[in-house]
Amino acid sequence: MSKLKLGPCCSVIGCSLRAGTNLLSEIKTFRFPRNQKKREAWIAAVKREGWIPTSNSRICSKHFISGKPSDDPENPDYIPSKLPPRPDPSASKVSVKDMDLNVTEVKSYKDMRAGKHLVMSEIENILKLNKSNKEQVKSLQSEVLTLTCEWKQLNSDVDLNDDQIIHFYTGLRSSKMFFALLTYLTTSWSPSTQSPPTPLQFYLVLMKLRLGLTHNDLALRFHCTCATISAIFHDWLNVMTQRLSSLIHWPSREDIRKNLPALFKSAPFNSVRCIIDCSEIFIDHPTSHSEGAMTHSNFNSHETIKFLIAISPTGSITFLSKSWGGRASDETITKSSGLLDLLEEGDIVMANRGFSSPEYFTEKGVQLFIPASPRGTTPLAGQEVCVSRHMSRLRMHVERAICRIKKYCILRQTLPMNLVKRRPKDTVATVDKILLVCSALSNLDKSFIQ
Repeated sequence: MSKLKLGPCCSVIGCSLRAGTNLLSEIKTFRFPRNQKKREAWIAAVKREGWIPTSNSRICSKHFISGKPSDDPENPDYIPSKLPPRPDPSASKVSVKDMDLNVTEVKSYKDMRAGKHLVMSEIENILKLNKSNKEQVKSLQSEVLTLTCEWKQLNSDVDLNDDQIIHFYTGLRSSKMFFALLTYLTTSWSPSTQSPPTPLQFYLVLMKLRLGLTHNDLALRFHCTCATISAIFHDWLNVMTQRLSSLIHWPSREDIRKNLPALFKSAPFNSVRCIIDCSEIFIDHPTSHSEGAMTHSNFNSHETIKFLIAISPTGSITFLSKSWGGRASDETITKSSGLLDLLEEGDIVMANRGFSSPEYFTEKGVQLFIPASPRGTTPLAGQEVCVSRHMSRLRMHVERAICRIKKYCILRQTLPMNLVKRRPKDTVATVDKILLVCSALSNLDKSFIQ
């Protein structure tokens, strides 16, 4: 076996390091300078009495602050400064200097070989500790992020007590109504998401309905993720569907007659139970051909979903059907919606000319009032014209009710399919929940019929 060739050892007493890697550290060694004054300064710094460096004498990088010597006399690394204290002269005295140096070198080499396994064990422990520390740091960063988001939300510029802000962003008339609804919804229910705070969650859900904002927009506004916004929206939409459905109430005949507006007090309009109409909402093109055929509206030349509403003579929405594909006719939706089961014999229902087949109303003893249309070339009689005009003025109130629902901009956009279809574990399509909630909220506004 060839002998191991070792580089010169550091000349500082007590230091056995040499160039190369020593105990996980990169070590460099430097020759004593040729400049006489600087060389003498180095010799004095080493503090070895009577010792003169040779061409093999070195000082390692551990004894310089920056890890290497400097040529600037004003720099602290002009001479080695990180040196051990002067050894006690009364300790051991060795007369043969070179022998002392060689013994130190050999001892250092043996110590390194003997400690190899110990060092590797220490490395493994350091790596494990480093991994544990990284996990702790990641956890702390997550906590800091959560606290920061909560702080930003709690210190938001949104003033939930400002009536103008509440009306613009939510459609509700006042801050008082906002907090009344919030209390009603959360009396026996708590949102599953803890952040943002509950009032801000309700506020952002109403913002999405009122302004039609995207999840990404709301995530940026409320300092959270799109997934969090989606979870909050569907969580609140479920409870709002359940609790606000009572705002769409089918009134009795007596209730209608007690609150009958002046426009309806003349016969035969004083027997009107409701005014009906259908409306459509644009949706994305479905991936299924069969669904595309069911939702394509020839009138709009677009994929839509269609729904039926009924309003009382006071203008309140009293009935809302489930959504249908845009291809369905008004009559098909009306017959299958369940409205006929609520009507009583002697009731009058007002509608537009799209409901041109009154047979299914006649079977219930219900009259269907639609504006008269000319029969061929025969003009309408004067009385028919007057009645039809008055009927048209009254029937327009259902269109005003539909416009009020669609002030919630989410219904004026092209809805993505994930807001149209029924979600897993749900019994109601998401769009039906949205329609019900928007209709219920519009009923909280002031009546537009005096």
